[in-house]
Amino acid sequence: MRLLFTGQEMVAAMTRLNQEKLRVASQDDDTPKKPKPLESLTKWETFWEEWKSFTGRVRGAAMCPIAWIHREDETVTPAIYAAVYADHDARLMATTIMRGGWFELDNARAYDEFKALVLKGPGWSFIKQYDRTKNGRAAILALKRQCEGTSAVQTRKAIAYSKIATARYSGQKRQFTFDQYVEMHQEAHNTLADLQETVPENKKVTDFLSGITDPRLMNAKDLVLGDPVKLQNFEACQQYLKTLVYNKATQDKHERNISGLITDPKGGGKNNNKKRGKSDSDKASTNKDILVRNYTKEEWFKLSKEQRERVKEAHNAKKGRKEEQARQAAAVATPPPPPVPAPPAPTALLGPASMLIGSEMMHRQ
Repeated sequence: MRLLFTGQEMVAAMTRLNQEKLRVASQDDDTPKKPKPLESLTKWETFWEEWKSFTGRVRGAAMCPIAWIHREDETVTPAIYAAVYADHDARLMATTIMRGGWFELDNARAYDEFKALVLKGPGWSFIKQYDRTKNGRAAILALKRQCEGTSAVQTRKAIAYSKIATARYSGQKRQFTFDQYVEMHQEAHNTLADLQETVPENKKVTDFLSGITDPRLMNAKDLVLGDPVKLQNFEACQQYLKTLVYNKATQDKHERNISGLITDPKGGGKNNNKKRGKSDSDKASTNKDILVRNYTKEEWFKLSKEQRERVKEAHNAKKGRKEEQARQAAAVATPPPPPVPAPPAPTALLGPASMLIGSEMMHRQ
């Protein structure tokens, strides 16, 4: 009697069973996101990646992702069956026979999903002939051949090379950063790699440097050209320049903060015209007020010794001004004391002669 399963096969079967239970538990409430409709064939590359991701997570009647419908090989050869795969889903997608009830169900479902995404775009004319039979495999591969044929490949290559040639970086801006410049080159390289267009690393680097016109990176460009490691490695080159751009931006911000310690941040532009009438003493007072603002511990230790001394001097001067102003205000607010009345005039003493004269005058009357 021959055993149907060896011990190793039974262990593998139990492992697949446990993995299936975990998969079902993890994807119980997970709804795969559908690709965006294909509105232009020039967006095929992105659409196809989204379609593969979507169909790789939707399971069909064959108990595996419906991505098996648009696989490259229709017939399962002994070599395909004997190959090593990453997991059981990958094996099923590669070795499931394309006939029978599960194929008909998954093939029709794939067509319905695909049709809904290309119906309102130029791709519909290439799959419309399969609408009556709902042949999903034929429809998907037909549009794929159209978008990835010789003419389409040449067009995509030309677009990728054009992106590289026209990309420019003149400095860090809000609308266009160095990261976006790197992304443009990396996307073009990825497209060329998908089209099996080999681009040497040193050409990637020289093209990348050619588009940089920021004068602050000129020395860095020369350094890269003189460094064999960076010249032969696009990733090392862009990482080096990216770090330099980030550090320069941080240093510029720090220097602006230090400059703000001794200059009025509102003194530029239109506000400057309004302050032209100020005297030198007013401007000095404004600068002192800025100097004596509150500093965090980090800001204080970033100041130079000279700047700290100036801050202390300005602080003492402002303190003195405030004390003088307080004294003046107190003097104005305190009413003057009431006037002291003058003492009455002293009464003169009358002598004997005066008294006699007065008495005589009274008798005469």
